[in-house]
Order: sequence, then C-alpha cells, then structure tokens
Amino acid sequence: MERISLKIVGASGQGIISIGEILAKAFKRSGYCVFGYREYMSLIKGGHGSYQIDVSDALIRSTEEHVNVLVALNHHGFEQNLSELKEGGVLVHESKDWKFSSQHQAIIKKNKLQVVFLPIEEVLAKLKAKPILGNVFFAAFVWAAFGGDKVLLKELVSERFSKKKDQLTKNMQVIDEGFAHHTMHTSALHVALPAPDKQWSKQLLLTGSQAMGLGIVHAGCRLYAGYPMTPSSPLLSYIADIQNETGMVIKQAEDEITAAQMMSGANFMGTRAITATSGGGFDLMSETVSLNGMIENPSVFVLAQRPGPATGLPTWTAQGDLLMAIHTAHGEFARCVMAVSDSDDAFRLMPEAFNIAEEFQTPVIVLTDKQIAEAIYTQKPYDQGAMQINRGKLIVQPTALKKLRSGDRYDPKITDGISVRWLPGSEAVTYCAQGDEHSADGSVDETAANAVTQIEKRMRKAEAMKKTLLDPELFGGQNPDVLLVGWGSTKGAILDVLENLTKSGVGYLHFTYLWPLRTEKFEKLAAKAKKVIFIEGNHNGQLETLLRQECGYRDGEHIRKYDGRPFFYDKLHDQIVSITSA
Repeated sequence: MERISLKIVGASGQGIISIGEILAKAFKRSGYCVFGYREYMSLIKGGHGSYQIDVSDALIRSTEEHVNVLVALNHHGFEQNLSELKEGGVLVHESKDWKFSSQHQAIIKKNKLQVVFLPIEEVLAKLKAKPILGNVFFAAFVWAAFGGDKVLLKELVSERFSKKKDQLTKNMQVIDEGFAHHTMHTSALHVALPAPDKQWSKQLLLTGSQAMGLGIVHAGCRLYAGYPMTPSSPLLSYIADIQNETGMVIKQAEDEITAAQMMSGANFMGTRAITATSGGGFDLMSETVSLNGMIENPSVFVLAQRPGPATGLPTWTAQGDLLMAIHTAHGEFARCVMAVSDSDDAFRLMPEAFNIAEEFQTPVIVLTDKQIAEAIYTQKPYDQGAMQINRGKLIVQPTALKKLRSGDRYDPKITDGISVRWLPGSEAVTYCAQGDEHSADGSVDETAANAVTQIEKRMRKAEAMKKTLLDPELFGGQNPDVLLVGWGSTKGAILDVLENLTKSGVGYLHFTYLWPLRTEKFEKLAAKAKKVIFIEGNHNGQLETLLRQECGYRDGEHIRKYDGRPFFYDKLHDQIVSITSA
C-alpha cells in the first residue's frame, strides 16, 4: 500500500475548505481512497487552519503527521508547517520575494524540499478575477502536479459553484491558467501516485457527521432538537440541510436544557427523537438524563467530545468524556454508553442506539468526537436493509391496551426490570410519569420498601442489557502476543498501523459498547498476551480505568494523547513499534 498526503494551510476564510473538498473529490473520482482531516482555531475568520488529504490505492482510515505536499495560502502556513514535510516534499506558496529564515533554509536543505512560488496576484489581475479565486488556481496547479484530469476538475468546480453562474467563466479561466502555469513554471514538478483502483470511485465520500445523520434518519428518527456547540454543530447543520427530503422536525432550541427536554418529551409521546451536544452542553443536559432514568423513558443523546475542562479547546478533539457519560446525572440507574469510531458505525450504530433505548426504556449516550465528526471518509454504500426497528415492550394493539392496569407501567416484579410501556392518549388506563420515587402506577411513594423494590427493578435492566450487548471486536492476530486496546476514533489509526506492521502476533481489541462493560473477552486475551497496550485520547486512560474497576486488571502499558490532535498514523506506528520491540 502506498499513501500520499497533501496539506493546505492558511487562514480561515481563504478558501482552505474549498480547495480541500474539491481535491478530495477529484482523488476519489479518479480511483483513490481518501481520508480528510481538518484543523482550525475557534475563530469565525482568520487564525491558522488546515485541510489535509491522505490518498492511497488501498483502504486508509487515518491521517499522517508528515506530508508530501504543503500548500501555503499565506506565509504563516509554511512558517508553522514547513517542518511537517517529508524528505523530498514540495512546498507551494504565494508569498512573493519571501526570505526564508536560516532555520527554514536548513530544513529545506536537509529534507531536500522543492519550493514553488506561484504569482497568484499577477495571474488574477491579468484575468480580472477576484482574490478569492486564488484557491481555485492553487487547486488547479496542485491537481496538475498530481497528473490529474483538467476536465474532471472543471466538472467539480462547476458543481461546487453552480449557484454562482456569473463566476463560472472566471473559474474555468483560472483552472486553465493553473494547468498552464504548472507546465511552463516547473515542468519537473510531479507527485507520483500509485495506480488507481476504480472501486474507490464508486464509493461515498462523506464526513462522520453526515454518516451519523444518515444513520439517524435510517433509524426512523422524526425529531432532532439541539443547540449549536462544536463539534456537534456539523450534525445539526447536516440534519437541517436535508430536512426537506426527510420531513423531519428540526428545532434549534434556546439552550441545551430545552433541547434535551424536547427530545425526551417526543420520545415519551412515541416519536423517535435525538439531541446532540458537547461537554458543557451535556453538563446542562445531565438532569434530563437522570429524569429519563427515573421515568424509564427511551432517550438518545449524542455527546461529541472535545478537550476540556470548561471551554477548553472547542475546535479540537479528545476522548475525555467517557467517564462523564457513564457517571453523569445524579442517582443510580441503568444506561447504555456506546462510541462510534468511523463513518461505517456512525451510520450503523444509530438505529442500534434507538433500539436499545426503547428495548430497555433507558437513556443511551452515543459518544463521538471532533475527529470523527469532521473527518472525510471513503465509505462503501450502506446496507439499508440490514436495520430492524425494535420498539421493545411498547403496547399499541387495541385489545392488549384494554387489558392494561396502571400498575403494569412500573411493575417491580418484572424479572429483567423492563415493564410494559404505552403511549399517552392510548385507549388504556393512565399512569403517572414523574421525577419523584413512585410505586408501580407512578404515584409518589417514599416508603423504604417501595424505594428498594423500584431501585432494584431499574438496576436489573443494566444486567439484562449487558447480556445482549456484543463483545469487543478483535482485529489482526486472533491469539495475539501483543494486545492493543482502544475505543472510538483511535480505531482508524490503529487499524492502519496494524495492517502495516512487519511483526505478526499483534491484535487490536476494539470496544464499541462501553457501559455496561463486557470484560470476559479482554480478560482471556490479556491473560495470554505478553504485552497489553491501551491507546486512548485522554490523560488518565479512562477505558483502562474502567477495565481495572470492572475486572481488576492491573498490568499493561499505554499510549495516551491529549493535545487536541488525533492519533497520527506515522507517529502511532513508531510508538507501537518502540514498545513492542522493547
């Protein structure tokens, strides 16, 4: 497998995303697997940002720390990112008469870098084109350097700017100039790609948020209530963008508390609904999580993680909220916590989240993070016939509804803790659903005996749920001497490393369902392995902590990352090799 990486850097508002998305689609349609990664500061405009595209003839699921080509839309770009170029890499910039510092000159010489200046201002002035079209010129020049097809690039630019027909002619002229400039300015510049594989051109190219949004729609969800908070905002934006096609109700509430309450009310009335937020927003939702635990109401929360505490690094990534998801909200009650890891299970697990919520009448918290939410994945078309809707013990048949008693709703004698449920307005007896401790029909009951029976009823659901959840999945060696353990967005980088390790006998155990936590498979594998390495995007090793808590495991080494950046394939590869070779 070969992989080539391209990074576009500059200030937000300069068209970084435009160049990145156009080139990502161009690579994919030309027969390459693409993985895209964005970095940007928490500013509306300005601030240093980047859009990186990793390209291969084989499946890739992560990004590299070091790149082959760096495109700098301003001088801050190569000042900050020049050291990320691989040996023999290419820097393309537009800073006229720029004098590189002695430090940068040393880097250029040591790594044998090619430096290409593009006179974009002169070209645009000649064409009487707006400055923003400089990003199209960059895209054309770089695409030509990769040996790309000019006709395909023109098609993609036409698609992207189809609503700005008055600018299309200028865009086409700029593309012609970009290709011509590549030929006359530096005919020696060419970035070799591996041979294409047409299977990739037939696949989807989408973000993790888009994949999750499609999964939510596929789950039969009819209402999304949320309040914008990065990195959950792209999910809200996408769901809103396709509202006319789905017919869903999309509500941007005035705050996270309202959003959580609207979602809960809709689910209580029988409509599948969801809300999504990030750290501080989820703090505000925690009381509603607890309420749903008490009234045994199906509810689905998406928690998009970012580094904290407080505002922290709002536009960066982390895996720091696992323990919060498991322990948030007051009191003891059953809940399910699961984590998506890529565009495949971001789609596939959303119907599962709703099914678990309804089957066990409990809150389900789905963890994602900024890396998944905004990464660009090459994805096989989804199997839309695989999902089955399971509404659990919801009673809707008229004959069955007439036989119900009020005390059936919270009947403490149910062995698995899951009693029947029916909807308000049904032709059946009524019951109370309230935050106070209650008896079988929902009436307030503060007696000691009732408290014991109702708490035990609700907690039995956790054991019943645990029996139905799938074990963690093992990749690579099935009896590994070295066992890698992780969850969430670490999966892509770990699997890419796993496929390219020269050593055999390495396996990766991936946890999707994190609470209730099934530990049997881990215990068996860890007992046989010579080394166990936990890989997590947090400081304290939160999954490692849970495994120690649940099964007493005390050994193992770890690789942790908590700088707001994801695990990079090349850096993680070296870290794993270093530990396994020791």
